[in-house]
Amino acid sequence: MRLSMKTEYGVRAIVELAANAGQGALQSGEIARRQVIPGPFLDQVLMTLRRAGLVQSTRGPHGGHVLARSPEDIRLDEVIACLEGDGVRSRQPDGAETGDSRVLAQVTEKAEQAARDVFAAHTLADCLRLRRAQPQVFHGIFHAVPARPRGA
Repeated sequence: MRLSMKTEYGVRAIVELAANAGQGALQSGEIARRQVIPGPFLDQVLMTLRRAGLVQSTRGPHGGHVLARSPEDIRLDEVIACLEGDGVRSRQPDGAETGDSRVLAQVTEKAEQAARDVFAAHTLADCLRLRRAQPQVFHGIFHAVPARPRGA
């Protein structure tokens, strides 16, 4: 199973909106900067999320984007479905199927179903908890330096 860049950008953008929930609208330029997403592409992704009812947008100098529902009420499978369309699929059969290729297709379908189940079980709030548990990475002039053991 492989997610498109559109879906990856969309998930990153909507998780950023979830992190900002309750603090007002985020402008697309700020989301793009925080998530390192090309601005014009992000605008397309946000439009798709808005049409699906996951994001609300307001135009103007004080406008921006907010989640349409709380982070606890938006599941990852909803986000992925609206961005991927009919669904995420592995490669299609090329017409030269053998018994082993059919076996592989069955196993692949089980793996894809397991992935869909995981996406359905995770909300944006879950993603935020995972995000907060990650070590912070800072870009710029400061670098993370591992601590040396005492006496080394």
